Amino acid sequence: MSRFLGTLLLSTCLLAPVAARAQDHHDAVAKSHEWNDHEESAWHNYLKENHKKDHEWAKASKRDQKKYWKWREAHRD
Repeated sequence: MSRFLGTLLLSTCLLAPVAARAQDHHDAVAKSHEWNDHEESAWHNYLKENHKKDHEWAKASKRDQKKYWKWREAHRD
C-alpha cells in the first residue's frame, strides 16, 4: 500500500507543473484576444454549437469563459 501511495505522490508532483503550464497557456490566450464584434460573434457561435442558452459574455461564469477560450483556440479564424 505504501508503494502505491509513494507512486501516486511522485506522479502528482511530476504532473503539477504540466497542469500549471497548461492553465497559464489558456490564460495567455484569453488575454491576447481583443474583445470586439468578431469575438462577440464567435462567443454566440460557441453557445449555439454547445447547446447553451444565449447570454452575454459578462454574465458567463469563469468556468464557462475558460471553456470558451479552449474552444476558441481550436476554432481560429
